[in-house]
Parts: sequence; structure tokens; C-alpha cells
Amino acid sequence: RHSALKGPLAELRERAQAAHSPSSPNFIDQRAFQLFQLAQLLEWSPAELFRLNKAEWNEIVTEIEDFHSIKRRRLFHEAFERRIHVLALDALAVHTPSRAERIASPRFQIVTCIDAREESLRRHLEEQVPDAETFSTAGFFGIPIYYRGAADAHFVPLCPIVVKPQFWLTEEVVLSLEESSRRRAATRKAIGEATQRIHFGSRSIALGALLTGSLGVLASIPLVARVLFPRLTARLSKQASSFVAPPRVTRLVMDRLSDTAGPGEGQIGFKVEEMANLAERALRDIGLTSGFARLVFLLGHGSFCLNNPHRSAYDCGACSGGAGGPNARALAAMLNDHRVRKILDSRGLSLPDSTYFVGGLHNTCNDSIAYFDLDLLPPSHVHDFLRARDELDMVCERNAHERCRRFASAPLNMSFSAARRHVEGRGEDLAETRPEYGNASNAICIVGRRARTRGLYLDRRSFLMSYDPTQDDDQATILARILGAVIPVCEGINLQYTFSAIDNVGWGCGTKLPHNITSLLGVMDGAASDLRPGLPFQGVEIHEPVRLMFVLETTPALITSIMDRNPTVGRILRNHWSLLSLLDPVTSQLTVFRDGQFVPYEPQGQQVPRTPSSLDWYRGWRDNLEFAIIDPSLK
Repeated sequence: RHSALKGPLAELRERAQAAHSPSSPNFIDQRAFQLFQLAQLLEWSPAELFRLNKAEWNEIVTEIEDFHSIKRRRLFHEAFERRIHVLALDALAVHTPSRAERIASPRFQIVTCIDAREESLRRHLEEQVPDAETFSTAGFFGIPIYYRGAADAHFVPLCPIVVKPQFWLTEEVVLSLEESSRRRAATRKAIGEATQRIHFGSRSIALGALLTGSLGVLASIPLVARVLFPRLTARLSKQASSFVAPPRVTRLVMDRLSDTAGPGEGQIGFKVEEMANLAERALRDIGLTSGFARLVFLLGHGSFCLNNPHRSAYDCGACSGGAGGPNARALAAMLNDHRVRKILDSRGLSLPDSTYFVGGLHNTCNDSIAYFDLDLLPPSHVHDFLRARDELDMVCERNAHERCRRFASAPLNMSFSAARRHVEGRGEDLAETRPEYGNASNAICIVGRRARTRGLYLDRRSFLMSYDPTQDDDQATILARILGAVIPVCEGINLQYTFSAIDNVGWGCGTKLPHNITSLLGVMDGAASDLRPGLPFQGVEIHEPVRLMFVLETTPALITSIMDRNPTVGRILRNHWSLLSLLDPVTSQLTVFRDGQFVPYEPQGQQVPRTPSSLDWYRGWRDNLEFAIIDPSLK
């Protein structure tokens, strides 16, 4: 075999053997071939190679062998990440206006969660309703609570996992419907007890055989209907359950009687001063301190789908895997309270008498919005609300249309209304393993004024957090407070998707088809396996595994100070679990955090694509798209 080496390759073999201590022939051949490949790649001539001394050969061989498979994979992955992040930074560098101005006299405003799924909803709204203004904040709206709904048995935490709730909140039926609520609750209890007896009885030998023979055929009817006619079956089921569901007119118990908060009687709710503090912080964090519209919608979000053991992965990460509707509803109630407004006014934050806040919940699975406490809506605002509601419904239809491009079962040429029906069916289909893709494809998180990104097509790949640096103090107190929750939560979501996509069997949990919920702790494969961590294949198959890049509208000095003051934020950014870039609030210069230094960023591409609308950019495509500037003048 050695004699088969001829010419330059034979000479390289001898040089490689002389460069290090003798080894096996196969190893020497492999080393020589790697040297041969390197010489070809770099176009080294034989004459140049022959002039190298032993020390130089040692250096070359050491470099080659040090660049082992793990380093190569790391380098390739960094190159993969770099492509996506360069696309984002180029788009921001070209699009960012010199003056970040808000919409003058907005007709209505909405505040959504920072969730990447809301990026497309906000974008479509701004395209279709140019005089609307959008903001975003962490989906618990700064209201850390343990919450129990009118039909719930237990309290659940609705806040980031790094925050311990300080308040308890419950939903109660209005007094005039209390008797009806009591009867329905008794009926639900009786049905629940009967269902439980049947559940345990079916697992015994005698009663199990009797129940299977007598009720088995009947039980198969809704099962088959859920698969063949999901939307129709869901409507019928909803109508049937309405007879035992709590009455629709409810109220949150907002005023606390006791001085201390807790789950006991009189400990539910908030003191007026506490409501004012929470409301003020929520508005100041997002920079909404002036220019209020007549209607301001606060939209939490959740995902409601059938038979999904991973449902919490689709709900709000800022609510510990719950739905953020109660938080938005509570904040709206606080901001509409005249006592709270009086306190805010004394602190220099004046809310116009004509401004009314409406809490709501965006269902990201079927793209619908539910609104709370509409019976309290002032008559003077009804017309404005109805118009805005119709526009938001149209926007949800377009949002569903954009989402459907990622579903293989949805035709690329479907209409807006057909797309809405399609996503409604997915959420109610018992056999559907992909009701939605959640935060799959997330890659960046932008914390700054919306004017910096309004008009950018970000392909549902960006978390968006509203922050106005001109309203912060010299210590960036507001930004520090925001990043204390946003960075751990968004980084955690990103790494959950990234690791699950890189190794779905080891770090994810494989296919969800055989998963069973076990003791409300997690999922198992069938009836015998370890608890499976991570996300299922069906939730990450479209995700490109990249570390999240934070783009913050601030200065190097301020973010360095924040990293020093907050060890969690500092560890995540300095250890590169997430990447960091800054957008200067004054000069709009982008800088990149690299090797402990902030380096000016210059656009890498030739140009950023432009498109007349979101529809024109994504129509006909299934895969991830480049970021683009939406320019209506191109129509």
C-alpha cells in the first residue's frame, strides 16, 4: 500500500512521518492525505512545500490534527448562525430610521406578548390599519399572580419561572348569576364524579368487560367525529358544554380586604396602591406614557388544542406555560380604575378620560381573539370597539394565512377564509400532531422602540419587546428590569427549541405519537420509559437550531453595567449562551459583542430585499425566508 503512493503524495507522507513520532502506517497515510488536500485547497506548489523546515511542518500538522471533528462541527454551526444573524443585522442597519417616531394620533393601540408568533400579527395589523399602533411586553403584563378561574379547582402561577407571584387572583360570577353558577357547578361535580367512577371501573375485570361491551360503541362515535369532522364536532361539543359551564358574565376579584395577600378569604386581589404601582411599571416599561388612543387593547395569548400532551409548550413562556389572558384582563381593570388613575396622575402619568383599556386573549392555535368585560365598555366607545374588532378579526385571518404556508396539509393557494378554517380544524382534530409550531424558528430578540422595526418582515423569527431608551434614567433602570425577565425567558425558550432540534432523541423527546402524560410531571413513551425532556419532533421540525441574538437599543456602557448588576443576565451574555448586539439610541450604529468587546457592525450583504406587502413576500413558499423591507409604494 505504501508503494502505491506516488509523486507529491509520497513526499507528503515522508514529511508527515518525520514531523511527529512514528505511528501506524494507516495513520501516516491519513495524515499525508489531509496534507495533500490542504495543499490542493490553498494551491501550494511542490516547490513551496519542499522549502518548509521541520518546525514549519510540525506547525502545519499540529494545526490539521487540532482541527478535529468537534471543532469542525462547532465552526460549521457558528457559520450557520452567522448567516441568519447577518441577515437580521443587515435588515436593521438598512431599515432603521434616523428618528424613531411614534404614530401620531393612533386610532387604537394594542399591547401583545413579546412572543415570536405575535410578530406577524402586529405586522399584518400595521399593514392593514396604518393608523394603529402596536407595543409588546412580557406576556404576564407585569402582573405576577396565582390565578384560579371560575371553573378551576386550583390556583396556577402566571408569571415567568424566575419570578415568585406575590398576589392571588380569582374569577367569580357576578352576583345576579350566582344561583345559576351554583347549579352548574353542582352538575359539573356530578358529571366529574361519574366520569371518575367509570374511569376506574373500566380498569377492573368484571366492570371493565361490562362497560366495554355496553358503552364501547357509543364512546367510539365522538372519537371518530373528532377525526373526520373536527370543526363541526367542536361546535357541537361547545354548545353541549355551555349548559354546565360557568355563566359568561364574570368579574376578577381585584380589591383585597386584608393587608396580606394569600389564597384565603379576604386575601385575594390587590390594594389600590399596589394596583397603581403595577400599572405604572407596565406602562413605563414599554414607553406608553403619552399619546394614548381612545381604545387600548391588552392581549395575552394561549394555545387551545385537543389531545396534546405538550400543550404548555405552545402557551405563554412568560406565564410559566399558562395562558396570559387573566394578566391582561387584570391590568386593563387596574388602568380603568379611577382610583388608580388618580394616583398615576399624581406621579406625572396622566391617562385621558377618553382612553379605555380592553383586556383580551389571542388564541394562537385558531387565530381568534376573546375580549373580557365588554359589558363594562362605555357606550361612547362601542362604535370604536366594533370597528377595531372587525379589523383585528381580518388581521387574524391574514395571520392564519401566513401560518398555513408552513403546514404541508395546507395548499399554498388557499384563501384567507380557508386558512382560518384550516387552523380551526387543526386545533380540534384528535389526530392532529401539529396544531401549531409555537415559537419554532425563533432566532432573534429585539428590545427597543417599534419604529426601529415597523415595516420589516421578520418571518415570525423575532421576539419583540417594546422599550423607549429616551424615557429611561442614566442607570437604565427600566432596561435592567426588562432584561431581568426577558433574557432568561427568551433564552430558555430558544435553547429548548435549539437542543431539541439538534438531538431530538437525546435532548428532545422524539415523536409525540406514543407519549402519555405521567403523574402530571411529564411524558413517557407508551407505558414504559424514562420521563422525556425537551420538545417533540413535530414541534421543532421547521426550527433552525441557532442561539438567540439579542439586539438591544442601548449603549455598551449601560448594558455592561446591567450585566455586572445582574449575574444571571451577565452569565447568559458573557458565556455566549445567547449572542448580543446593540443599536445606539442616538446614532443608530450597530455594534456586536465579541470576545468581551463591542465591535462596530458594517452590513455584509449587497442589499436588503423589498416587497410591497407581507403577502407578496411569503406567498408560495414553505421554508424560512430572508428578512425584507415592506414598501407599500412598490404596489
